Amino acid sequence: MTAYLATRRRLRRAAHDDRGSVTVWTIGATAACILILGLVVDGGTMLRARSDAFALAAASARAGAQQLDGDAAVEGRPVLDPTAARQAALDYLAAHDATGTVTVTAESITVTVTSHADLQLLRVAGSGTTTFNATSTVNVVKVDNP
Repeated sequence: MTAYLATRRRLRRAAHDDRGSVTVWTIGATAACILILGLVVDGGTMLRARSDAFALAAASARAGAQQLDGDAAVEGRPVLDPTAARQAALDYLAAHDATGTVTVTAESITVTVTSHADLQLLRVAGSGTTTFNATSTVNVVKVDNP
């Protein structure tokens, strides 16, 4: 009978023993903090890469939009020189180590840039690189003097 009571006391004590629960909680909290840190750092990297891609597309489109057709400009019509505009936009992209596509019409130029962001902490989760496409269109207009 005493063996039975001793076993019963041990089981009752083990049921109320919470040793090790702080360790489990600490591991969970640490994992959550690392995940949040990864989202903040890599989220900032993605936002910066996206913003840079849009800025590069807009600047490249503006560089191309400055290439007007000389004959049409003499007549007072704002018309792009398609070959020069496309080349100016591509040269701007090449000067900034970027690639993209350029579409030119008589009155507008559209540049699409593809940008990549290398993730640091979320690489562990299987997401090492993310890709962004940014498009900018510039229309050529004639401004009359007042």
